[in-house]
Amino acid sequence: MRKLITGFISVFLAFLPVYAEESPSPTPEETAQEGAQETTTAEEEEEKKLIDISTDYAVLIDADSGKVLFDSHADTQRDPASLTKIMTVYVAMQSVSESQQITMSSEAFQTYDHNQGVLWIQEGETLSALDCEYATMLASANDTAAMLAEAAALSQEGFVQRMNAEAESMKLANTKFDNIFGYTGEGNRSTAYDIAMITRQAIRNESFRKIFGASGYSISPTNKQPQSRAIAQDCELLRSGQYAYEDITGGKIGSTASGGFVLAASAKRGATSLIAVVLQEETADSAYRDIVKIFEYGFQNAQTVTITPADIGTKTVEVMKDGKHVADVTFSADSSFSVLMPKEMDPDGLTSEIVVMNEKASEPERISAEVHFLMNGDLIGTAPASKKIQTVEAEPGIVEKTGGFRGIFDLFCIAVLVGVLLLPPAIRLFLSLAPPKE
Repeated sequence: MRKLITGFISVFLAFLPVYAEESPSPTPEETAQEGAQETTTAEEEEEKKLIDISTDYAVLIDADSGKVLFDSHADTQRDPASLTKIMTVYVAMQSVSESQQITMSSEAFQTYDHNQGVLWIQEGETLSALDCEYATMLASANDTAAMLAEAAALSQEGFVQRMNAEAESMKLANTKFDNIFGYTGEGNRSTAYDIAMITRQAIRNESFRKIFGASGYSISPTNKQPQSRAIAQDCELLRSGQYAYEDITGGKIGSTASGGFVLAASAKRGATSLIAVVLQEETADSAYRDIVKIFEYGFQNAQTVTITPADIGTKTVEVMKDGKHVADVTFSADSSFSVLMPKEMDPDGLTSEIVVMNEKASEPERISAEVHFLMNGDLIGTAPASKKIQTVEAEPGIVEKTGGFRGIFDLFCIAVLVGVLLLPPAIRLFLSLAPPKE
């Protein structure tokens, strides 16, 4: 329960079965390497006992913050099997548009095992990138994965480099890919935690999220196939049946001979969104049952409370310079913020305030602010506040206030003054020029 509590407070296809990653048993070197990573701590054993699951390799994270709520050997490297394709599809989406037409080349046609994990796409057959993405994710199809990689990077080697660069950018030190399919190999390793973080990043992409959560898909007829092809979702959490899960929002399952079954899934209940991953399960049944237990553990113990911009409000600071009011600076929040907390905590204890820094500065650009989030008066997180500056115009003078009439009046007064000053000399001049009286 320790990790659950500490992790809470944080701001924020043909209908045929497809097994894409069958491969030989691990080498003695691989077995030795895995054994060296299996150091079990008392805390990890205590964590695992919180949930009665079959596998030793599992993780649960908050999808919003990425905080770990439960883990069992979540940082131990294992065979990710076709969960590799989560990264494959996500990276491809960054380079290939959904409408792009992709043709199966002779080079791509030679890169995968044609006896399993395929939709039997023919050489020279053309599909849209969107069709390839759905087939790769839902049916774990290797042929469409090969097409995506070639379209995105011209070669699978170059595409794998992109996958590894993406993992590195996510700071996932325990993940390394050496193929796009999920074939077992010493160079294709990941962890439950890393797969969860890859999934979290991928589902931020709206198109990926839609594919990840689809229960099925239909590929339109192609230049080589006159009939449409219905693709069923391999992950039975998303289909009707004994493993259907009401709160599921996405999932991917896979298996290898040596690595067992693997499953990554996302679920949402109310405002709480979670991601769970299990690796090295003995059966698909145990994978489904374990991941549902993990989700239920999270939903029963966690709640997400959201503070909206309206809840946070605004704060305005008057900027004074040389005793004059020169500007107003208004601070606010641009978006909502969510906080995950234990169910037993009162959500009314969560409050927010806008805290202004350098409030007495005479230049509005030097004033900044943060939104502070507090739980029962204690600071639990901060977020930058947006700033709007409004300049205050100087107080206008009398002439400016009265406009044109005042100008005319001023001219009249000047004329009268000039007349008064010039009148005596004018009279004397007039008298001097008058003829003398007789």
